[in-house]
Amino acid sequence: MHNNDKSISVTEAKAALESLAKIEKDTNVFLRVPLWLNFIMSCSYGMGVFSWASTRHDNLWMLGAIISAVVFLLAIAFHFYSSRLLGVKPKFAPKSKSELIFGLLIAIFFAVAVALTRTFSESGIWWASYAGGAITTLVLAYVMHCYPTGDYKMGTNLND
Repeated sequence: MHNNDKSISVTEAKAALESLAKIEKDTNVFLRVPLWLNFIMSCSYGMGVFSWASTRHDNLWMLGAIISAVVFLLAIAFHFYSSRLLGVKPKFAPKSKSELIFGLLIAIFFAVAVALTRTFSESGIWWASYAGGAITTLVLAYVMHCYPTGDYKMGTNLND
């Protein structure tokens, strides 16, 4: 592909698109949270949901919720610190519309899951706290592993 040409051939265009897809895939792999840290973050979040749903008045489940919140926040802080040491500046705000929509949908999902877990657990469905904790753990682990940049694009699979 020459910079002076205004049109490029089909093969050059395909090669450029494949190159961009490879760069984006490599970026996802580089930004991905290590599996052990993903496990700690996901399990502590799920334990927090389980503990909060199981809390009745003043019992020890609230201590579990507090401990899991502290572990979750420490794991996030460690991830940001280690990413910063690798030269990656943490991103706190979405950069594109697809990132914003994906973040909002994930936030709504977790809010609904936590609220329903607590509501069902309080109404006497004993297994709701277990199910809510497991669901939030698995979804958080999947999202952090497959979408580390927080960007979801329809029709592309960058995680193979």
